[in-house]
Amino acid sequence: MEPLSNFPQPGPVRPVPPDVAAGHRPQATPGPNTANVGIEYSHRADGLQQLTFIDMRTGVVISSTPPPQVLAVVDSIVAAIRQREA
Repeated sequence: MEPLSNFPQPGPVRPVPPDVAAGHRPQATPGPNTANVGIEYSHRADGLQQLTFIDMRTGVVISSTPPPQVLAVVDSIVAAIRQREA
């Protein structure tokens, strides 16, 4: 069993809005228009699959998975292993 110190410390409690307490569901905010989001699938030379979400109106990359920062760390680890083996 984990010690209690690992659990989050209690914080301020927010009251439940009266409508929610009465069982009414709040109106959902509309999400992005899926017609404006493009998905690009690609593979790197090492076989890793990448998924990129692009705003088709502006051409801006919304997000990419795995993130470029993670790929950079993985590439540096692989390079260090190859250098050590050589």
